[in-house]
Amino acid sequence: MYNNQMLRLEKSYTLEKYEKTLTTKEYYTKFVNFDETSESCKICDMYGKNWSCPPFENDVTDSWNKYDHLHLILLQLHYDSFITDNIHSKEDIDTILHLTLFNEKRKLLQSLDKKIREDENLNDTMILSTGYCNICPSCTKKDGMECRYPKNKLYSIESIGALVTKTTEELFNTEIKWIDMDKGIIPEYLTLLMGVLY
Repeated sequence: MYNNQMLRLEKSYTLEKYEKTLTTKEYYTKFVNFDETSESCKICDMYGKNWSCPPFENDVTDSWNKYDHLHLILLQLHYDSFITDNIHSKEDIDTILHLTLFNEKRKLLQSLDKKIREDENLNDTMILSTGYCNICPSCTKKDGMECRYPKNKLYSIESIGALVTKTTEELFNTEIKWIDMDKGIIPEYLTLLMGVLY
């Protein structure tokens, strides 16, 4: 992907953000099924190789039982025709995701972290991200070592049992769309679902 195209990516999407707060008990009852999400996680290359990914040594239900509320944040990136009307190589898709979706994920995590640090009432919280934890360039679990930053590691909301598709459809009335890697097609929007347990 050429430099001028990469610069164009910054203006190739718009953001929509939706938020919703539920009691943890309500969310857990309706939208958590660790057996189902664990099976989905098994197809990922990070399964068993990252401290924030299954299988876990501890009982993940402890995370849900510890907190009273879950604040959900759904972020959608709506792409323009520059992205959706073109066929992309796998390398270009990787570049597009890093400059758009992953960049917005990083900014959202930073804003959540800043808000939590500045609010004394939120000092006991757990941020739920998307995907595997990538705070470190390489997770120590691969080498059989303890986590470098156990207090800072990020669990994805799905890794601890949240049914993301069910959540987006029933709580946000929106459908998750996927990239067709074989055809090189990026849909009109991509979705991030994150949360804060508190």
